[in-house]
Amino acid sequence: MPVHVDWGRQARKAAAASRRLAPPVVWWGRDFPGGEDQVRLARHWIEDLLPQCDPLADLVLLASELCTNAILHTRSGKPVGRFTVDVEWAPQTARVVIGDQGSPTAPAITAKAQDATLADEDGRGLWLVDELADDWGTATHLGHRWVWVDIQWQARGGPPLQAPGGCEAVSADIARMRAAFPGTTIWWGHQTRAWWAAIPGATDASDLVKAPTRGELCQMLAATHPDSGRSRDDAW
Repeated sequence: MPVHVDWGRQARKAAAASRRLAPPVVWWGRDFPGGEDQVRLARHWIEDLLPQCDPLADLVLLASELCTNAILHTRSGKPVGRFTVDVEWAPQTARVVIGDQGSPTAPAITAKAQDATLADEDGRGLWLVDELADDWGTATHLGHRWVWVDIQWQARGGPPLQAPGGCEAVSADIARMRAAFPGTTIWWGHQTRAWWAAIPGATDASDLVKAPTRGELCQMLAATHPDSGRSRDDAW
């Protein structure tokens, strides 16, 4: 199984200098193999994290463009390459951060979408990002690169999180479960209406753990997750 790389923590640190929003209420992060089929999986994952609305549709579209760029134009698309997706949500702003494994060239925007050729796919994708995102930027660190985009959530009509018990409860639940099962991504699916976990290295739906309640998910993870040396009792 591939080794899990917590690029999400690095991404948040690398982009901190350009951040103008408060710390996220909730965040999730996963890494994916650098195959074109993984863009669809990443898109479906983001769609399940947040309630359906226009801001989410914009966020998913931009994330899809950036994931595609990472695969087509960076070392993430090479054999054994990987890319990461981090999603941060606060009532005012939602952010997605796509991390790749770098390339010899820096991201660049074409002057106009209609002026781009097929060879300028990266530029066309960033042109869309520049047009649609409320803010965006890039960060690099030790050969890796992140491109982040912000969408004004509340101002565009986005609703609050609708997870069981409300946003504060689900944020606390996820934090406790992360502590109990390090490296595991936990989320409540707004479309699937279930609790999910992606253990380190899991990418496809068949690799994920699903349960109808948080408690049942914790029990399933306790039975399958490698021993972290920490008590699991606090997670549920």
